[in-house]
Amino acid sequence: MKTKSLFVLLLIAAGCFVQTASGQANRTNTQIIDFILDIQEKAVLGVAEAMPAEKYDFLPTAGVFQGVRSFADQLKHIAADNYMLGAGILGEKEPGNTGPNESGSSLVRTKPEIIAYVRDSFAYMHRAAAAIDDAKTPIPTPDISPWPAGTATRLGVAIEDCVHTWDHYGQLVEYLRMSGIVPPGNRADSNGVAMAHGGVSLSHVLDFWISNTEKDVVSAADAMPEEKYSFVPTGGGFDGVRTFAQQVKHLAANNYRMAARILGQPATPDQEAEVGPDDLRTKPQIMDYVRGSFVALHRSVATINAENAVIPVLKAREGTTQQNTRVQFAVDAVAHSYDHYGQMVEYLRMNGIIPPASR
Repeated sequence: MKTKSLFVLLLIAAGCFVQTASGQANRTNTQIIDFILDIQEKAVLGVAEAMPAEKYDFLPTAGVFQGVRSFADQLKHIAADNYMLGAGILGEKEPGNTGPNESGSSLVRTKPEIIAYVRDSFAYMHRAAAAIDDAKTPIPTPDISPWPAGTATRLGVAIEDCVHTWDHYGQLVEYLRMSGIVPPGNRADSNGVAMAHGGVSLSHVLDFWISNTEKDVVSAADAMPEEKYSFVPTGGGFDGVRTFAQQVKHLAANNYRMAARILGQPATPDQEAEVGPDDLRTKPQIMDYVRGSFVALHRSVATINAENAVIPVLKAREGTTQQNTRVQFAVDAVAHSYDHYGQMVEYLRMNGIIPPASR
């Protein structure tokens, strides 16, 4: 996971209690991580339940899928990292067998066993979340983590875990569709899934992980030949899904939207709709658009500092009293990007292309 676990979720709260204009205290780091874990647990277990037991050994074959994980292995990998990173946060040895290369326990084989294994791993991560301190105290860097020695914090490692889960959730969604199953979060009757150390500044850390996200997303977008930008999977449960081009534009439009939120500015209608401009159709145009969206994110997070990081700037959605912070919007952009990056990875493989990050 060292090269892929980009986690800007990294400061989703900057840490301290800050009073809002209404007199209510902002959520603690523990509360925010718990909130995200609840969403992820629902999403991951939803797709795990949706796949029939006889399909748990499903492995894509149309394209370059040699050596990739089966559906069951994807779930066990998510669980293994929950345990390994949770243990890093708690400062203890991970419980049970997490297997070599983050593969999960070899004793867990059937669908009920795997679902229980995943569910228990989220319970463990919730326990780890309770140990997050608001002081950003450095901890030993877990072996699977890309954090440089001496810079890992409990919050940072928890964020790493959350973003890693979204990456593999995006791949699980595609495995379901390849098997003719509409993911629970996309069904008409579903509400879906809502989706540092020392002197290092918040904006610096956020910018670092946005750069890593940008590298993966842009390289995946560039790896797809222009004639394949209109590719949309067929066969299976892919009715109404986005083309490759639409995946990239959707990801970029949300980046622009979150950048506007951070700056307290209005987004354009196509950004609010998360579709991007309709007149962007060629690969070079779309590549420029996605690169520009990351530029917008970099510029917006440069305005985040210790004083404004956790001050609410906008209601999360109309009709609610919930307010989000600048850091939470930055986290949303990266977590959302990794969900769709996971889907882009599968689109590439379906077209016989090994994703750059897997070469």
